[in-house]
Amino acid sequence: MKNKKKYTYIDLFAGAGGLTIGFGNNGFHLEVANDIAEPALNTLKQNLKLTHPKTDLDRVILGDIKELYEHLGNGEVVYNMQGHMVIETNKEVELRKKVPSVKDNVEIKNILSKITHVDVLAGGPPCQGFSMIGRSKKSTLEERTKGFIDDPRNQLFKYYLKFAEKLSPKLVLIENVKGLASASGYRDLIEKSLSDTGEYGYDAASCVLNAKDFGLAQNRERIFFIGVRRDLSEKHDITALGIFEEIIKEKNGPAKLKEVIGDLPQIKANPKPNNYKEEAEISFNNKKLCFGKNISHIAYDDLISKTVDSNYRNKINTYRGELRKPELLFNHKSRYHNGRDLFIYKNLVPGKYLNDPANEKALSKVTYGVVIDENGKKKVKGFGDKYFKLDPESVSKTIIAHLETDGNSYVHPGEFPRSITPREAARIQSFPDWYFFTGSTRNQLKQIGNAVPPMLSSVFAEQFKNVLDSIIQNGK
Repeated sequence: MKNKKKYTYIDLFAGAGGLTIGFGNNGFHLEVANDIAEPALNTLKQNLKLTHPKTDLDRVILGDIKELYEHLGNGEVVYNMQGHMVIETNKEVELRKKVPSVKDNVEIKNILSKITHVDVLAGGPPCQGFSMIGRSKKSTLEERTKGFIDDPRNQLFKYYLKFAEKLSPKLVLIENVKGLASASGYRDLIEKSLSDTGEYGYDAASCVLNAKDFGLAQNRERIFFIGVRRDLSEKHDITALGIFEEIIKEKNGPAKLKEVIGDLPQIKANPKPNNYKEEAEISFNNKKLCFGKNISHIAYDDLISKTVDSNYRNKINTYRGELRKPELLFNHKSRYHNGRDLFIYKNLVPGKYLNDPANEKALSKVTYGVVIDENGKKKVKGFGDKYFKLDPESVSKTIIAHLETDGNSYVHPGEFPRSITPREAARIQSFPDWYFFTGSTRNQLKQIGNAVPPMLSSVFAEQFKNVLDSIIQNGK
């Protein structure tokens, strides 16, 4: 008999909701979602009634995880993690000044004080101190270690474990950048810390997974940590490594970029900076396509090309077994690009870096980081991927938050030179078309780049549900 129990979870550092979509798709009930990024949480709230209709909006909380933790009923601030202390730094204090305090918020305290247990704790604690870029700025192991301990974003990681310590979830999921896998001692530190967390401790394991192996058109490697509460692990013979083995069985190869974004309207770049005037919109086939607005004037079905295979589109738009389609097209907004960039975009060869001989014409207009090699040829030094046109026959580069700054490394391979839109980035990340992103175009791209791909998070959620079902069936 199939178990119909509603499992509960908390999503910390939730962002725009990549993990939330995956867990909601598998029937999990969201108790609380938290982040300090207000635009991202606004997006999560905007879509909450579609993804978690039984979760109230006040359960999506903007605030510092430290203050939320104190509302759980434990006001202790100093936490010893394998000999390392949570310390207050000037940088941490400055970061917290930007976030509205929830320390004296009675409503939030009432919500959190009543949560004594959840089935799953999930989240992606901020990772700048772990990233390959962040580590490269610290030359010695001692400096890297000190940077890890002092970085306030890594302190937040420790408060994440404090939530696990307090709530004793059956399963814990942590997502982080791949660089953590090779960072000196950090991977082992996190596994050992998770192993020692709480009354029971956790059977812990980690694995680097690539989104392209799970049906996405994106080369996105991330490290994931799973913890199984040790009493349950021993009683039911369930291990974190065993869960990863089941997840790996779900690998089904990559999609091609053309299958993922090829059915979206081929719009031109915005002709003017910050131009959002309706009368300036460009018409194709007698249809006005909104390069400057979040919502199209034309019906979704009339804009989506019928010549492109619909398998991927239908897969990401299916939620809890139901195929959902929006009435209008969301977030398909193109940016303004100057004439030089448009020339470079137009002449880039898909899938080839700037220094490739095939990109000689595009390179002729590049001025930043240019050197002349021994053969008298123009090349760029250290910025070979500053301009890059995506290959429709392959997968995309990793969609990252830097897209908010510029899209030079994510040039659309279609007829009209421009960088990809938020909707195209969302498609590559496997967000449903009915998922609406709030905020500016730049911030939408940041939200999308920071998210866990929903299609991948759904794989984790499905396996977690299977584990929880087996625990109930075999007796707690």
